[in-house]
Amino acid sequence: MASTLPVPQRYERPRSTEPPPDSPKCHIVEALGEDKTYKYSFTYEKATLYEFKFTRAPTPDPIDPCFRCNRRVLPKDQLKVDTFLYHKQCFRCRICGLPLTQKTYHRNNNNNKDDYEVYCRTHIGKNIAQIQRGEVPPMGIEGHTMPDGQGKKYIVQMETNLDDHFNHHSPFLDSSSEEITGTTAKNALPPPGSSISPVPRPSPANSMTNVTSRSMNDTSQWTHASPNASYDMMPQSSALAASYAHSMRNFSHPKPVLKSFEDFDTTGVFEVQPLLEQRHKEEQERLLRFLAEEREKEMKRLDDTINLEKEKAAEELLNSFDQMSLQNSVPRSLVEERERIEDHFQHVRDERLRLVTDKISAEEKGRNGKMVDRHCQEMLMLIGEKDREADRSSLYDHSMKPPVETPDCKKSALYKSPAVFEHIDLRAIELAGRDFDNHTDLAKELTRDCHTELEKLRTIFRWVIAMDLSKNQVSGITRPQQLNPLMRGVKTGKETYHQLFKKLCSYAGLHCEIILGYSKGAGYKPGMRMEGNAFRNAWTAVFVEGSWRLVNCTWAARHVSGHRDNLPLLFYKYDEFYFLTDPDDYVYQHYPDDPAWQLLDIPLPFSEFLNLPVVKSPFFNYGLRFYSNYGATLTTDTGMVEIRLVTPKILGFGTLLEPVNKTASDPRQYDGRVLLRYVRNEAIFSVALPGTGMFYFTVYVGDYWHSECLESATCFLINCPRMSGSPSPPYPPVPFFGPTPVMETLGITADSNVDPLIVCNSDYLEINFKLLKDLKITHTFQYFEVEDGSISDIDRYVFLRSRNDKGANYLVRCPKEGFYIFSLYAADPTAGSDANNLDCAVRYLVICQEPSPNVAQFPKTCSRWQRCTLHEPLAGDLLTDKRYVFKMDIPQAVEVFVVIGDIYHHLKRKIGAAWESQVMTGPVSGTARVIARFQAGKDMSTFANMLEYKLVDDVETEI
Repeated sequence: MASTLPVPQRYERPRSTEPPPDSPKCHIVEALGEDKTYKYSFTYEKATLYEFKFTRAPTPDPIDPCFRCNRRVLPKDQLKVDTFLYHKQCFRCRICGLPLTQKTYHRNNNNNKDDYEVYCRTHIGKNIAQIQRGEVPPMGIEGHTMPDGQGKKYIVQMETNLDDHFNHHSPFLDSSSEEITGTTAKNALPPPGSSISPVPRPSPANSMTNVTSRSMNDTSQWTHASPNASYDMMPQSSALAASYAHSMRNFSHPKPVLKSFEDFDTTGVFEVQPLLEQRHKEEQERLLRFLAEEREKEMKRLDDTINLEKEKAAEELLNSFDQMSLQNSVPRSLVEERERIEDHFQHVRDERLRLVTDKISAEEKGRNGKMVDRHCQEMLMLIGEKDREADRSSLYDHSMKPPVETPDCKKSALYKSPAVFEHIDLRAIELAGRDFDNHTDLAKELTRDCHTELEKLRTIFRWVIAMDLSKNQVSGITRPQQLNPLMRGVKTGKETYHQLFKKLCSYAGLHCEIILGYSKGAGYKPGMRMEGNAFRNAWTAVFVEGSWRLVNCTWAARHVSGHRDNLPLLFYKYDEFYFLTDPDDYVYQHYPDDPAWQLLDIPLPFSEFLNLPVVKSPFFNYGLRFYSNYGATLTTDTGMVEIRLVTPKILGFGTLLEPVNKTASDPRQYDGRVLLRYVRNEAIFSVALPGTGMFYFTVYVGDYWHSECLESATCFLINCPRMSGSPSPPYPPVPFFGPTPVMETLGITADSNVDPLIVCNSDYLEINFKLLKDLKITHTFQYFEVEDGSISDIDRYVFLRSRNDKGANYLVRCPKEGFYIFSLYAADPTAGSDANNLDCAVRYLVICQEPSPNVAQFPKTCSRWQRCTLHEPLAGDLLTDKRYVFKMDIPQAVEVFVVIGDIYHHLKRKIGAAWESQVMTGPVSGTARVIARFQAGKDMSTFANMLEYKLVDDVETEI
């Protein structure tokens, strides 16, 4: 039963078959000790380190020996395969150590009858030399290119039927042996020659990291991919990719063993962390001393170079003076030349010093970043050891980096409101004011009241936010010795807030990755290019509650600038958006270098990222959404652009239209170029450009409809290369048109004209409202003069025709072409002192393109006209010597008169409150009034003016 692997021997990869320099390193060592103990070590190093080791005793134990280690196997830990016994943890691939089950192991008996070892599918019938030469993949992944040029892909062995996977979601444990069970994706793989390739990011169903607790901590274990593999490997069918990703999300992840503070405390995690942290601290100090020495050497080398060049220049200067003396020429002052040389070399030194300093700083940050990554990994490996001590059968291991894949749910599914973290946030902010000597004590205090991974992440996040917001404190500048010891690296520029955040996450047992890429941050405008170091940024992704989530500590601590009393104001505001941001929202602002970290089912190409509108966090914080897919650049040849935003409620908006080239324009010509109107749950922005050119259009948003504090929400680039026809005139200087929250509060609804933009091309138009209760209402009607920008009242051209408990009907006439503003004001008469304060309920913009040739004014209404209805005459000007029919409804009236001069014309009561009669106006121009008498008591009555008409002479016009 001897193994086919020779013992002992050290295997080295032959030089002639050396794989590419960027390929992973696989190192296998076998050794036989002095006591005949056999030791085997399999080390695979790529982005991180994977190790498999076992030791075999010289002789088998006399009672139930393990075939792998020769030690006794207790009944509770036995696994019997054929006639051999194994420890459950020893039943692994003989070469790579991949955990096996009774369904997934393979024998090599067909090739070697004396080989009774077990292997994974990848290494069955293979030897170590083949792995060292790169002919066989080390861990069941895509191997190196074969000598014949044919590439070969390897997938982790899977044996469970794919249909069972979708039905049972996560059957990692075999029911008979309770061992780690691999799953298969045979039916999910494309046939040979198919254009569809496996998805590059491993899913829970087929990731090696889910079938071994000691697996590689690297997501590239699926395949050796090219830099563009994220696109090359994606299914060409978007529908297929989405279906695949959706099915994978139904697969549950292994749950961590140690989550809460109590788990860490009872298993002794906090006891062993200080020892590892002390070693990390000593290593960091050594690195800092080394970097300081290197910096000093670079500075000395720079000064020596400058001094040599200066001496050479001085020597050349003296030689030139000697030649001038021989030629009897008059040289310039030696002092002046010396000063010129000094100034020149001072400038040269400053420039070179800047370049050298930038280079040294970049190298220092790179070295420190690699050290932080390694320290975090070691801390997680330490916690992983405690995982195995707590539960050896658990699938989850903190030393295992989870696969990079799309989150299985939205942020809103994790928590509904930040209020659920109120006690955690307050404690984190309180601890931000205290100093800690080490990360262990800080992490312990931060997570003391935490029971879940989400709570631990939240308290670390809020602590870092609080430290970021206070990084400009005066005490930290004037008394540097008083700095928090944990913040010195950040203050001196050796460490970033992201690295501090990652370090604290590792102490709390959370996987955190720093993501590098491009961001549409401060200074970026739509249409700008992103190249080189311009707009480079970093953020983090944290694995919490079974999914990778995006977190940005520095952007969450926003420094908001505003104005108060005409003075600039800088204040701080915590931004909830950057905590566990949904990937489809985050991609509007950030684009990672590795598209897998977009955490989207289908990664977005960089060109599409640039073409997305510039969107800020307030856009999402206020619940805004785009009505349709807009690009960052909007092109028009009419000078008109319309942008629609879906809003959860009526918000306060502001806009700014400015040319890309500001120097060649008058800012006043952009006033009134944006029309905002609310239509149901949409905010519609209509932009009328003053001419051709390129313009930036920015939308600002606030929480209340007349809020003065607005935040930038989104920005577009509008390109108008040519314009058909003349530019449209500016709109009235009104913030918006449409309903206000007052309209909903008082129960007023628009019975007609839901869109507040109305076009009037007739004699008059009607505007109707429904009322749920008795309200006090009034109105205004104004005309906007485009030429000088003035607004004038024209109340005689609007008329409250009917008003009762259920509604109100207005008639509107437009005497000439142009813009008109109709506003309705309302108040609840039962609101006490506020009953007399009528607020704007709705505002309409009426555009008249073709006014009627004979537009008459309406009659003037008096205060008592409320709840009355006029049927005729509707014209406010009546001709003399002409008979008119007066017909109206006046409830509760006892008598109704039309008074012309001193003559009272009685109207006859009809059915109900209707009054009607024919009246002759008479030969004299003047005024005709409608008066009604109401019963006020037993012995008295009251008269009230209702309407007022003008009597004008009928002047015949000769044709």
